[in-house]
Amino acid sequence: MRTIDVTLDQGLTIGNTTHKKAVIREATAGDVIEATEESEKVVKTPDGYELLASNTLVGINVLRRQIVSVGDYKGPLTLSEMKHLSPGDLRLLQVKAEQLESAALEVALRGRSETSGPEHD
Repeated sequence: MRTIDVTLDQGLTIGNTTHKKAVIREATAGDVIEATEESEKVVKTPDGYELLASNTLVGINVLRRQIVSVGDYKGPLTLSEMKHLSPGDLRLLQVKAEQLESAALEVALRGRSETSGPEHD
Protein backbone atom coordinates (compact mmCIF):
# COMPACT_ATOMS: atom_id res chain seq x y z
CA MET A 1 0.00 0.00 0.00
CA ARG A 2 1.36 3.39 -1.01
CA THR A 3 2.24 5.95 1.62
CA ILE A 4 3.31 9.58 1.44
CA ASP A 5 5.26 11.77 3.86
CA VAL A 6 3.67 15.09 4.78
CA THR A 7 5.41 17.93 6.59
CA LEU A 8 2.86 19.78 8.70
CA ASP A 9 3.20 23.56 9.01
CA GLN A 10 2.01 23.90 12.62
CA GLY A 11 2.28 20.27 13.67
CA LEU A 12 0.31 18.29 16.20
CA THR A 13 1.21 18.50 19.87
CA ILE A 14 0.88 15.18 21.66
CA GLY A 15 2.01 15.31 25.27
CA ASN A 16 4.88 17.79 25.38
CA THR A 17 6.07 17.19 21.83
CA THR A 18 4.96 18.94 18.64
CA HIS A 19 5.20 16.53 15.71
CA LYS A 20 5.52 17.91 12.20
CA LYS A 21 6.17 14.79 10.12
CA ALA A 22 3.12 12.74 9.21
CA VAL A 23 2.81 9.62 7.08
CA ILE A 24 -0.48 8.82 5.39
CA ARG A 25 -1.55 5.82 3.32
CA GLU A 26 -4.16 5.09 0.70
CA ALA A 27 -7.68 4.59 2.04
CA THR A 28 -9.20 1.13 1.93
CA ALA A 29 -12.82 0.07 1.50
CA GLY A 30 -12.70 -0.92 5.18
CA ASP A 31 -11.72 2.64 6.11
CA VAL A 32 -14.71 4.03 4.23
CA ILE A 33 -17.14 1.49 5.70
CA GLU A 34 -15.94 2.03 9.27
CA ALA A 35 -15.88 5.82 8.85
CA THR A 36 -19.43 5.81 7.52
CA GLU A 37 -20.68 3.63 10.36
CA GLU A 38 -18.95 5.86 12.90
CA SER A 39 -20.47 8.99 11.35
CA GLU A 40 -24.06 7.77 11.41
CA LYS A 41 -26.63 9.01 13.86
CA VAL A 42 -30.38 8.76 14.23
CA VAL A 43 -32.13 12.01 13.33
CA LYS A 44 -35.78 12.89 13.72
CA THR A 45 -37.25 14.07 10.42
CA PRO A 46 -40.81 15.02 9.39
CA ASP A 47 -41.17 11.45 8.09
CA GLY A 48 -39.92 9.83 11.30
CA TYR A 49 -36.48 8.79 12.44
CA GLU A 50 -33.72 8.23 9.89
CA LEU A 51 -30.14 7.04 10.10
CA LEU A 52 -27.96 9.71 8.47
CA ALA A 53 -24.23 10.11 8.03
CA SER A 54 -22.48 13.49 7.92
CA ASN A 55 -20.33 13.74 4.78
CA THR A 56 -17.91 15.98 6.69
CA LEU A 57 -17.48 13.42 9.47
CA VAL A 58 -17.12 10.56 6.99
CA GLY A 59 -14.28 12.43 5.27
CA ILE A 60 -12.51 13.24 8.54
CA ASN A 61 -12.97 9.69 9.85
CA VAL A 62 -11.52 8.21 6.65
CA LEU A 63 -8.58 10.64 6.79
CA ARG A 64 -7.79 9.90 10.42
CA ARG A 65 -7.65 6.19 9.56
CA GLN A 66 -5.23 6.95 6.72
CA ILE A 67 -2.73 8.51 9.12
CA VAL A 68 -0.02 5.93 9.73
CA SER A 69 1.92 8.17 12.10
CA VAL A 70 2.57 11.70 13.24
CA GLY A 71 6.15 11.88 14.43
CA ASP A 72 6.70 8.77 16.55
CA TYR A 73 2.99 8.61 17.47
CA LYS A 74 1.29 5.75 15.65
CA GLY A 75 -2.07 6.31 13.94
CA PRO A 76 -4.86 6.29 13.41
CA LEU A 77 -5.54 9.56 15.20
CA THR A 78 -8.64 9.98 17.30
CA LEU A 79 -11.27 12.51 16.30
CA SER A 80 -10.21 14.58 19.31
CA GLU A 81 -6.60 14.60 18.09
CA MET A 82 -7.75 15.62 14.59
CA LYS A 83 -9.55 18.59 16.12
CA HIS A 84 -6.20 19.86 17.48
CA LEU A 85 -4.72 20.22 13.99
CA SER A 86 -4.56 23.71 12.54
CA PRO A 87 -6.98 24.31 9.64
CA GLY A 88 -3.97 24.59 7.32
CA ASP A 89 -2.50 21.26 8.43
CA LEU A 90 -5.90 19.57 8.13
CA ARG A 91 -6.27 20.89 4.59
CA LEU A 92 -2.71 19.80 3.73
CA LEU A 93 -3.48 16.24 4.88
CA GLN A 94 -6.71 16.27 2.86
CA VAL A 95 -4.90 17.44 -0.27
CA LYS A 96 -2.19 14.79 0.09
CA ALA A 97 -4.81 12.07 0.68
CA GLU A 98 -6.61 13.21 -2.49
CA GLN A 99 -3.31 13.00 -4.39
CA LEU A 100 -2.83 9.41 -3.21
CA GLU A 101 -6.36 8.56 -4.34
CA SER A 102 -5.87 10.24 -7.73
CA ALA A 103 -2.59 8.40 -8.30
CA ALA A 104 -4.19 5.06 -7.43
CA LEU A 105 -7.12 5.76 -9.75
CA GLU A 106 -4.79 6.78 -12.57
CA VAL A 107 -2.85 3.52 -12.26
CA ALA A 108 -6.08 1.51 -12.19
CA LEU A 109 -7.44 3.28 -15.27
CA ARG A 110 -4.15 2.96 -17.14
CA GLY A 111 -4.08 -0.76 -16.46
CA ARG A 112 -7.69 -1.12 -17.53
CA SER A 113 -7.17 0.68 -20.86
CA GLU A 114 -4.27 -1.62 -21.67
CA THR A 115 -6.45 -4.71 -21.28
CA SER A 116 -9.71 -3.37 -22.70
CA GLY A 117 -10.81 -3.72 -26.27
CA PRO A 118 -12.49 -6.34 -28.43
CA GLU A 119 -9.77 -8.95 -27.95
CA HIS A 120 -10.12 -8.74 -24.16
CA ASP A 121 -13.92 -8.49 -23.79
